[in-house]
Amino acid sequence: MTRKNSCGFTLLEVLLVALLMGLAAAAVTLTMGNSNKQQDLDKLALQFMAATELVLDETILSGQFLGIMVKEDQYQFVYFDDDKWQTIADDRLLSERQMPEDVTLQLVIEGLPLTQEDEEDESWFDEPFIEAETELENEVKEPEIFLFPSGEMSAFELAFSSQNQQGESVEALVVGSALGQLSLGRPDDHR
Repeated sequence: MTRKNSCGFTLLEVLLVALLMGLAAAAVTLTMGNSNKQQDLDKLALQFMAATELVLDETILSGQFLGIMVKEDQYQFVYFDDDKWQTIADDRLLSERQMPEDVTLQLVIEGLPLTQEDEEDESWFDEPFIEAETELENEVKEPEIFLFPSGEMSAFELAFSSQNQQGESVEALVVGSALGQLSLGRPDDHR
């Protein structure tokens, strides 16, 4: 009796290869989950940079002063008209941008944090001005970052911060120079 050499794979070999491919895919998925939060922050930072570059170009073309108001959980573009700052509400890209719940913004302007320690202290000297402050809350305050018609802007660093799945702090940093140049991360950082 002659025996023919078999061609092909047995069912056991096929199942073993499928199992190994599944394990490899699971390992890749777990590894990519760590960098996902960093990618999300980078995307938010790049969106901010694109909108800021657009607004800076608009200031040059229109000759109008514009600014950016930054809070811990949002940022908003404003323009100066009729001796006061007004919000840009009719443009989807430039209207108020709310950050996801787990993302916070920290702004440093020209090397100084947005809120100074001595500004947070309350004093009894401030009491007579309480009524005046409540009236001003309805108006748009002055922006933290100014964009000038010359193409210049306030030098700043804006950090988009969050925590990854392991509880480690991750951040994407946007650096704006006084000459109107924006970059993701500090110039000496290597990503």
